[in-house]
Amino acid sequence: MEEKTQFHPRDRWLLLAFVLGPVSALLDQAVSYALVPESCLDGSKTMLHAVTVVFLLLAASGALIANTIRVRFARTGGLLWQERTRWFATSAVILSVSSMVVIIAMEIPNWLLGSCQ
Repeated sequence: MEEKTQFHPRDRWLLLAFVLGPVSALLDQAVSYALVPESCLDGSKTMLHAVTVVFLLLAASGALIANTIRVRFARTGGLLWQERTRWFATSAVILSVSSMVVIIAMEIPNWLLGSCQ
């Protein structure tokens, strides 16, 4: 059994991609919540939509980073560390895409309701 003794920069990118999606969804919720009073005073939801787009792009970048690494390790030579990297990258893609769906779902009330409701 082989042991992985080094922490490659690729692993740091994968860790970033893994947490970028869920953190983007949570920050979108927090920042949008904080901006609701300002949006109500202005009578415009432009800030809320802009914040959602920014965090949606962050989650998409996490999926893109993870997918790039996943594609690079699609054909592995059977080495354990390569299999783990591919599995972790696939998990990061799924998590980031799921977070994007959550961000879009949290944006639906901003489109349907008024900012002061």
